[in-house]
Amino acid sequence: MHKKIFLKKKLIMSLMALLVIPVFAFADAGKIFKDNSKSVVVVVTYNEKGEPISQGSGFIVRSDGAVVTNYHVISKAKDIKIKAGGKILDVEGLIYSDKENDLVILKAKGEKLPVVKLGDIAKANIGEKVYVISSPEGLENTISDGLLSGIRDVTSEKKVLQITAPISPGSSGGPVFNEDGEVIGIATFLIKEAQNLNFAMPVNLIKDRLAGKKITALKKTNIEDFKNTAEYWFVTGYYLESSGSYNEAIEGYKIAIMKKPDYFNAYFRLGYVYRKLSMGDEALKAIMQAINIKPDSNAYVVLATLYGDLEMKKEEISAYKNAINLKPDNAMIYVLLGIAYGQQGLYEEAIEYYKEAIRITPDFAEAHYELGVINLILNDKSSALEEYKILKKLDPGMADELFELIYN
Repeated sequence: MHKKIFLKKKLIMSLMALLVIPVFAFADAGKIFKDNSKSVVVVVTYNEKGEPISQGSGFIVRSDGAVVTNYHVISKAKDIKIKAGGKILDVEGLIYSDKENDLVILKAKGEKLPVVKLGDIAKANIGEKVYVISSPEGLENTISDGLLSGIRDVTSEKKVLQITAPISPGSSGGPVFNEDGEVIGIATFLIKEAQNLNFAMPVNLIKDRLAGKKITALKKTNIEDFKNTAEYWFVTGYYLESSGSYNEAIEGYKIAIMKKPDYFNAYFRLGYVYRKLSMGDEALKAIMQAINIKPDSNAYVVLATLYGDLEMKKEEISAYKNAINLKPDNAMIYVLLGIAYGQQGLYEEAIEYYKEAIRITPDFAEAHYELGVINLILNDKSSALEEYKILKKLDPGMADELFELIYN
């Protein structure tokens, strides 16, 4: 009898646990929606005849009517209006425009409007919960949730956020909130074939532009058809690349280059995709063209890896050194150069660069591991053991690997 009562209590507790989890999740979403929904707006654009041509989302960042959205949301607009709750606000003009990152700050006529709080992606953690408030398919103020599944480096100067929170056409320009109710991104693109692969631009890209007082009137602004710009084809190429559609991505990058022949980012990503497809010669040409346009540390690293693939060892080392000249404080490049030297049997040179990486970043586990391996190759077991002791604190898994090498 007592056993049955115990089991019954256990089942009830288990059931309560299952019920409580969704309630807490809903409570988080509900609070974020309650605190921010009045700051999220609908952006409607019109042609020269006053007819609506598109609709997207946005959010208020200044109480006097500064609104952030995507550039592509206002594509071809002759007039723009902001729907904020029950109010319709006229847009006076643009405070800031950034086609490269698909962002714009509009100035609507308003006062004492509710604003969002802005966060910082430098403090964001992959795997944390995120929420998007937007107007997908015209359904105003809809909230969805998911995870921040990645912070991707497009180039050395450009990042995008990858999120699993569902978005749809009409969500573009909507704010992406963290669990503290701070905006960390601007929803910008979705891969229709993969609903868990959605993207947002980091809010940091506009934070230092919000105080701008100069307004460019819409009549004096040439708002292009975004789909006819090099920037559109570049971002389309990148998002296709992220979804694994490499051949389609290549076409996107090529169109971007056709429209803008000196487009460094397009050549850089094109070379990167060619390498993924093992098209070494094409990759080499694209990366070298990128470097001709603008010497860049990341581009030199990709060039070095291409030379390594082609067994062009001298050229590989030279490319890594050029990368270091441009970014002398990047410890990873020193490790890569050390590995390149080690592969040629130039162990003393390899040690020099591993030690330099450790000088820059003392707790760089990969540098300590590679230094331990080189010491083993040189039959310096005691030095390898010293690196093992350091690795035990930094990365136990890597330490175990080195330990096995030492004693096997």
